[in-house]
Amino acid sequence: MSIPLTIVAPRGLRKLSVVLGLCTFIASVVSFSGWMFDIPRLTSWLDSEMSTQPNTTVLIALASIAILCIQYGYNRFAVVPGALVALGGGLNLLQYMFDADFGFNHQLLFAREWGHTGTLMPGRFGPPASIAFVLIGMSLMVLGLRDISARRYVSAMALVVVLLMGFSLLGYLFGARDFYAIPWLSAIALPSAIMLMALAVNLIISVPQHQPMLLLCERSSAGSMARTVLPILLVMIPLFISLRNKGYQLGLFDVGTGRALGAAMLMLGVVSLMWIALLALRRREQREREMDRRKDEFIATLAHELRNPLAPISNAISMLKLAQGNAEITGRATEMIERQTAHLVRLVDDLLDLSRISRGKMELRRKRIELATVIKQAVETCSPIAEAAGQELIVELPTESIYLDADPVRLAQVVSNILHNACKFAGPQGCIKLAVERHNDKVVITVKDNGIGIPPDLLGFIFEMFSQVDQSLERSQSGLGIGLTLAKQLVELHDGSIEAHSEGAGKGSEFTIRLPVTINQAASPGELQSLADVRVKSRILIVDDNLDSARSLSEVLNLSGSETFVAHDGEEAIAAAEKLRPDVILLDIGLPKLNGFDVCRHIRANPWAKNILIIALTGWGQEEDRRKSTEAGFDVHLVKPVSVAELFSLLARSPS
Repeated sequence: MSIPLTIVAPRGLRKLSVVLGLCTFIASVVSFSGWMFDIPRLTSWLDSEMSTQPNTTVLIALASIAILCIQYGYNRFAVVPGALVALGGGLNLLQYMFDADFGFNHQLLFAREWGHTGTLMPGRFGPPASIAFVLIGMSLMVLGLRDISARRYVSAMALVVVLLMGFSLLGYLFGARDFYAIPWLSAIALPSAIMLMALAVNLIISVPQHQPMLLLCERSSAGSMARTVLPILLVMIPLFISLRNKGYQLGLFDVGTGRALGAAMLMLGVVSLMWIALLALRRREQREREMDRRKDEFIATLAHELRNPLAPISNAISMLKLAQGNAEITGRATEMIERQTAHLVRLVDDLLDLSRISRGKMELRRKRIELATVIKQAVETCSPIAEAAGQELIVELPTESIYLDADPVRLAQVVSNILHNACKFAGPQGCIKLAVERHNDKVVITVKDNGIGIPPDLLGFIFEMFSQVDQSLERSQSGLGIGLTLAKQLVELHDGSIEAHSEGAGKGSEFTIRLPVTINQAASPGELQSLADVRVKSRILIVDDNLDSARSLSEVLNLSGSETFVAHDGEEAIAAAEKLRPDVILLDIGLPKLNGFDVCRHIRANPWAKNILIIALTGWGQEEDRRKSTEAGFDVHLVKPVSVAELFSLLARSPS
């Protein structure tokens, strides 16, 4: 079973890009300050070579700002700075091509007499920088536009800049002046070369979905090898040559000895590098084999876990058929179906959430929340399990309120997963204790049980995918072995950490979650008010090709006081919306004749549809599906099966 090729650390790449962007911006400002305040050393870091020109620093600052805008999601704001960068580089290059002077080179020189070494004209940067600015500016414009397919060319343009700047930097490293000091060909100052190299590298890591970052970021053997070998090679070879040249300069050995030592060091380095890479590859193959074994176990467990709730659901359906109006039997059957359906939904949601996180598609909906509310929600979901097992569930919350910047749904999911895990393994009549404490700028949530514990050999793998403490066929506890993995990844998305502790088998276990607290801990006026139950009577159009789903939802909404209408395909939905002018439309995406996206666009095109609340009610829940819903004109995107309480709450908050 192959390992999916996914991005290793997109959040880490984004942070690296932001750091590089800030560094180049600060360096450009410092260099420009050298011209402004007559401090040559700030423009020539070696204090003996060419100075970076003031117009160069301005273009680098613009490029840095554009990259920062892109990393923070304001892509369209990068188009104008990118165009200015490309224009500046292009005009300067035209001056070299046609032996012209457009008159903008000396505008920012502040009448300084220094800093003109290596330039054909004061203030004019060289051809390498001109080409680099054209390519960087064009790349920024592409990243700022909506055409995602054109982004494949960004890496290619940035790699050309990397090669140009690498050529110049090697010249500085080894004293090869022709590599960086010929005015009409290779002239470029050391600060300019370093900053342009940083900008080019930044552009490359800004498109991890394309080569060469695609290979470096893949969770594959090739990606692992590339991440191990390339950084060492890029440092090792110039280092060996530099050490050999230094030996010549100090007179430690002659040319022949230097060549022999260089060959020996290079051979030793390559062999060592290969050995390190092969060991890393071997460790990865071992992990993959172990992962394959766990996946096989997981598939068997998944089949088992899915069959478990299906059996009582099937039995409950038979009970309903035979009940013949017996209210007691109907009630028991209905409760059974609700419990088992909730269990199925939980299994499917965990699988989908884990898939989103592994592909870097999970996005938190953060807001300011009170932690106690989240804890109580999680405890409510686990209390029936603990009561059924005769377990004691102790909850200790601090007297003062603690506020977090977090996604309340995902955070409640984390605590619920840990509590479910504790309930499973605490055993009958066991004790589970949940405690919350604040330690300075962190809040610590601990869940401790006196159950079967975690063996020492499994403690280091408890958060890995498909890990199960009890792996026997006779195990009495259900679960897919992904709850703790999901909890760990959700906690890390909240910039927190989670740890597991156990003194061994039979001695219980303890899970500790640490999360950053919000700086402002004062309660807002809105949080001090209780929300009353609100019922909104709305005219609601339900559009779903699943007849049972549409009719059952219609009956539920009718019982809440709303007036409902049902349509079963896209064309019927448009006609019904035109005729009925409903307050709310609950619209499925996958429909016959016309899909939900097109239906929403058709309805939104009418003036009378401006104030209709259109909700996507669908089984498609990926981030790409949500993006398409927003573009099509949906107000809200809900994933089936939707919580009736959530739907009522949404309708109550929305004006008719």
